[in-house]
Amino acid sequence: MHLRKHDEELEFLGSVTFYLIITLLALSYISVALRLWARYRITRSPGWDDAAMVTTLLLFTCYCSFLLAIRDRTESGRFFDADSIRITLIFVQLSEVFYILTTTFLKVSLGLFFLRVLTKRWQRLLFYAILTIGVVYGLLYFFVALFQCGNPAHIADNLYASTADQCLPEAIHLTAGYIYGIINILADWTFVLIPISVLVDSDLDRRSKISVSIVMGLGAVGSISAVLRMVYLRGLDMTTLSSLNEQSVKATIWATAEPGTGIIAASIAILRPLLRQVMSEVRGRASSMSLPRKLSLKTSGRPSDAISLKSHPSMMQEVSRMDRKRATHSVSRDEDEDAWSPMFMVSANTKRMTLVNGCMSPRTDGKMV
Repeated sequence: MHLRKHDEELEFLGSVTFYLIITLLALSYISVALRLWARYRITRSPGWDDAAMVTTLLLFTCYCSFLLAIRDRTESGRFFDADSIRITLIFVQLSEVFYILTTTFLKVSLGLFFLRVLTKRWQRLLFYAILTIGVVYGLLYFFVALFQCGNPAHIADNLYASTADQCLPEAIHLTAGYIYGIINILADWTFVLIPISVLVDSDLDRRSKISVSIVMGLGAVGSISAVLRMVYLRGLDMTTLSSLNEQSVKATIWATAEPGTGIIAASIAILRPLLRQVMSEVRGRASSMSLPRKLSLKTSGRPSDAISLKSHPSMMQEVSRMDRKRATHSVSRDEDEDAWSPMFMVSANTKRMTLVNGCMSPRTDGKMV
């Protein structure tokens, strides 16, 4: 009974992992594509942070590919099969290696992005320090994960054969993982709190500040994933990985969510110019569609747009009263809102005028008719 419950839980966690990978990959590619479009076509200001984000996306794709390969081998019963144990363990090791590379390049991309907007010296120095520590320790942890049991191509022999003493002790590997997790958490919160503090003191309106802060706050989701990965980190230790267990799958789930949500949040934060352009085009189309309706409502009370001849005695009286030989009058109604209403020059001996129902547009040469 207990074994059956264990298998059902593993099956459920495997399904969660699969759909999480597919969802994060799709959203990551869409958000990064929109980010590049906004940078290259709208703001025309691509930077090294965009190149680092594309590299991060490619590394994340490799990481997810190894996870999908491991899941396929698990469902087919080849996870710890004697004939395929070597390939399986290599996939497990490479998935951890690409996780480290993905999160390291993600920090580089985020740091380079915020360095473009930060102006105070202490803020820039803090970001440089975090980037340096994150990259240096990330490379160190990369080599620890890759060579934890000597030659990666013989990891199965080194783990389960007489040469098992070649692997690093479990305590060293776990300590390195915990330190890397702590660095990721500190970097995530630094990359969120300092830009938000700068945003509060900016000249943006309140609505823009709230929307940008919410987007930046999505980056904190990565730190939550990093914390939960640390909780189940022991399940990823290669020296104790004798069978597939719940801890290893849960650690994989949170390790996947950490860089995936970070890529999406960092790309969405760049899309404000694209959103403004889209909203401007939507308002322009809505205005162009409502203009003909507005004009039809204005002219609905008039007989037609045909030319008619009629006298205008009130205008003649006004000209006589002003005792001027010539005066300028605008033929428009009080309710008309068109600034380009017709203008006519009339004199005291004018007996008859031509009035045209309709609208008038300005001449291209800037002169008044």
